[in-house]
Amino acid sequence: MGLEDDLKARTSALISQQMANWVVEIQRAIQGHQASLVRALDELGETVARYDEKVDEQSIAAAVAEVLAQQPPPAAAADYSGLKASLAALDKGANLSEVLTHLVGEVTKHIERAAMFILKNNAAVGWYARGFDHNDVVKSLTIPLTADTVFRVVHSSRHATRGHVSHSPGTAQALSRLGGDQQGIIAVPLILRDKVAAVLYCDTPQDEVPPPTGDLVEIMVAYAGKVIDVLSGQARAAGPGPAPGGTSPSLRPAVAPPPVPPFGETGSRAAADPSTARAQAAATVLRPPTTPPVRPSPPPAPPAAPAPPPPRGLAPEDQKAHDDAKRFARLVVSEIKLYNEAKVTEGRKTKDIYERLKEDIERGRQMYHDRVPNAVRDASDYFHDELVRILAGGDPNALGPM
Repeated sequence: MGLEDDLKARTSALISQQMANWVVEIQRAIQGHQASLVRALDELGETVARYDEKVDEQSIAAAVAEVLAQQPPPAAAADYSGLKASLAALDKGANLSEVLTHLVGEVTKHIERAAMFILKNNAAVGWYARGFDHNDVVKSLTIPLTADTVFRVVHSSRHATRGHVSHSPGTAQALSRLGGDQQGIIAVPLILRDKVAAVLYCDTPQDEVPPPTGDLVEIMVAYAGKVIDVLSGQARAAGPGPAPGGTSPSLRPAVAPPPVPPFGETGSRAAADPSTARAQAAATVLRPPTTPPVRPSPPPAPPAAPAPPPPRGLAPEDQKAHDDAKRFARLVVSEIKLYNEAKVTEGRKTKDIYERLKEDIERGRQMYHDRVPNAVRDASDYFHDELVRILAGGDPNALGPM
């Protein structure tokens, strides 16, 4: 071998040896940094877990109570006397015409103008109105249900519609002969025997019908429908013969409106007292508002019990393994609680934390088993201890069946 080749060989050997030494040193440095990083993460996790234990729930509850105490007193209970009187007036109707007449009259006590339209031959036919400059004009109105108006919308949807008249130019045009300065409008279907038999149209100079007024109108229309259904049932039960006194049942109202087009069976009241049937009809439409019982606030959850210490009398390396297992269990369970605070709170009340958080708990348990040696797991179940301490607040029963 020549001098040049010998130099190359020796140089390559030295460089290879030095590089091998450098690789070993780099690997050792990386392992050292990895160990430091793991220790830092464990310490950070333990610090986070301690923050959970430092939460002063009593102070939070006191702050919430203070804020609630500063709130204005609740508004006075709503006055339903007007609605009650209107429903009583509807109940006095002896036949379909009278009920509808009373309905229009009672509605105009709560909103400026109202008109009843009977649905017949695929059209809304004006029948009776109150509150307009010339109420009789409504009798000459026939609005096709194919036209783009609120009558078509209500007929097809079977639900009330509210809005501003500008949203339905077709409605404004169809009702232009009624005059006035309508702005907010509402149209409500009258459903008899599961069919839309009529539509009550109302409007107001305000930009919109106030929501409470709109709700009241819808309630009265629904109640009127039930009253008419009861009257129809009584007429059918009475049979086709003459009514008491020798006269046949009549649809003619006691006031000015013309006879109602025949869109449903009607008749006079039966000789028997219908108060029971009326009460049943009212019950299906209007139920008094109920106030849910006020439940006392639950007492603040007891502070988490201190974590049980690992077994004593262990060798230093075994003691460290137990400390690491306890720290890791605390970190996993603290994270479960962090992302499920509401479920933990409810679960403590109902004693079913495990059922609510089963998926998260089992996933955490698997992580604990993968990380902690068998010998440590066989000696102590730190994961379960932390479930009781952190999730259940020290009450094992709060976990529920597992």
